Amino acid sequence: MKKLTSTLTMAFLCLYVSAQVGSLDIQFNASGTNGIGPGFRIDNPSGLPDVYDFGTAMAFTSDGKILVAGYTQNDDYFLVVRYTKAGILDNSFGTGGVVRVRSEDGPGGNSARGYGMALQPDGKIVVAGWNWPTNKDFCVMRFNEDGSFDNSFGTDGKVTTNLGPGNDEARNVAIQNDGKIVVTGFSFNASGNSDYAVVRYKPDGSLDGSFGSGGIVKTNINSYDIAQGISINNTTGAITIAGTSNSSFENTHTGNGDFTVVRYTSSGALDGNFGSGGIATFDIGTGTYDEARGMAVQPDGQLLVAGITKPGGARGANSDVVVLRIATDGSLDGTFGSGGKAIANYTGLNSDDDCNSVALQSDGKIVIGGSVDIFPTSNGDKKLGLMTMRFTAAGQLDVTFDGDGKAAANIALTDDDRALVVALNGDRIYLAGTSGGPPDLAIAAFQNDNSTLPMILTQFYGQKQTSSVVLQWTTSMEENVSQFVVERSNDGKTFKAIGTVAATGNSFTARNYSFADQSPFTTADNYYRLRVQDLDGSVTFSKILIIKYAAGSTSNLQIFPNPVKNVLQVQIPGGFNGNTSLQVFDLNGQLVKRSILTSNGNALNTTLDISTLPVGVYTLKATDGHISINTRFVKQ
Repeated sequence: MKKLTSTLTMAFLCLYVSAQVGSLDIQFNASGTNGIGPGFRIDNPSGLPDVYDFGTAMAFTSDGKILVAGYTQNDDYFLVVRYTKAGILDNSFGTGGVVRVRSEDGPGGNSARGYGMALQPDGKIVVAGWNWPTNKDFCVMRFNEDGSFDNSFGTDGKVTTNLGPGNDEARNVAIQNDGKIVVTGFSFNASGNSDYAVVRYKPDGSLDGSFGSGGIVKTNINSYDIAQGISINNTTGAITIAGTSNSSFENTHTGNGDFTVVRYTSSGALDGNFGSGGIATFDIGTGTYDEARGMAVQPDGQLLVAGITKPGGARGANSDVVVLRIATDGSLDGTFGSGGKAIANYTGLNSDDDCNSVALQSDGKIVIGGSVDIFPTSNGDKKLGLMTMRFTAAGQLDVTFDGDGKAAANIALTDDDRALVVALNGDRIYLAGTSGGPPDLAIAAFQNDNSTLPMILTQFYGQKQTSSVVLQWTTSMEENVSQFVVERSNDGKTFKAIGTVAATGNSFTARNYSFADQSPFTTADNYYRLRVQDLDGSVTFSKILIIKYAAGSTSNLQIFPNPVKNVLQVQIPGGFNGNTSLQVFDLNGQLVKRSILTSNGNALNTTLDISTLPVGVYTLKATDGHISINTRFVKQ
């Protein structure tokens, strides 16, 4: 029988959960707060009994602190709360760990609610939602690391954008590599239906006129269209939005609901290479009501879109969890689950399962967060509990997770608990949402065995100067990384350390690094690699980068080896400046890989991992927008 965890069984928790993956982590809020814990905590950030508190987004600082963003209802404020890793409110943030603000504060201030959150590389916090001066408008606020408003953004840290003519609600936000802020949600049109809406802001909060129409793009798909998830491809600049078209808005039960993903180019145009004219729509089953709530992106660019499916339409039977895996062209990946769809029910019978968020582990396993109505009360009713499921990379429930791939917990059997967001950090799965009546902010930590990589290195390249070599690299994720040791060799076998660069340590955003070798070998090839040292002493190595320093100048694109199996060494000749795009095309002319490097006119050396490409012949092209050169290589 599947176990149920509640505070009524907490006295036995230390004997019951041991160290099982999927159990509550009793080191979180270990001493308990207000009679709640360990493993859980609830808070009333407003301090008011009739105000509802919701956590809808999570992020983690470089030192492991937990940020939960959301809103308070009935009085309507943006809400950001910060906890230590131990599950204690962080008094160095805001007031007692809490930031609760409106776009216009005071008794007559405008109502506002926050939904999505993203962290900038400098640690500043961006929260997106809506503000209500006359109608609901997109609202974005940016905070400093201590929770104070960043006054360099918009007006006193706040920006409100009316998309017209009706209500506009922002639901999520992402940060581009260039610091621009992309916000998505929905906007009501003149017909009374809602459209997908995307707005791009410059780093100072002004609208980016190079995107769409004055920084705004709206897409009408089918009746009520509600956008929820967002991702940005920082190589191509493409923006992908996931949500639901033909939705049943605000319980009107008028639509059937379909998972719908839309991809835009970096300029805001629909990407014709994705789906049908940039739009991919999926009906989970015949006669089902389907609603997409969250999206994650795999390293290979495939999308994981999660939500619910309800047989019989919006007023039909209980809902089940569903996860789709969508290929880079917008089609379902038939190798995932059953025909690209993974559908699961918590009890295997008739529980009502709600899925609101999805996260991807570094080992490829997939974690969802939501709620399930399986907790019985003394009068025969059932209450909702926080729920998580873990799937394998193939789309099957992972039986190594709590025995059957599913775990749930109820904070108190007299209340309903709902997880609105799931997030992963280290060896924990975090769920945040709401608990009780009236609802308070809730957060729980479950034990996990994610085989987290200490670092994800997305780029490593070098430029040959007159008498030096400048190495540059970018990480997209770091966990407990101490430093990078730069090593050099003249034969590719025996390496010697030539310098160190301090790492950020913990980061889930792009971090850029550089190192100048002032005395490279001038009569031999230079082989470089990075030795990545973790805080616990463990070491990993990057792929080897070769700089042919002794080679004569050339105007051609040099590659080796050719044919190649895994890693292609590339030398871009001098003369390229600014952003230089390195693109790989198959024989059909389809772009299959792309990276962006920064050149200053000198020869540029880099590596391309082409191990995942099918065997065949490919064209490699380098261009900075003014100069273009290409060559061919064979993948074995």
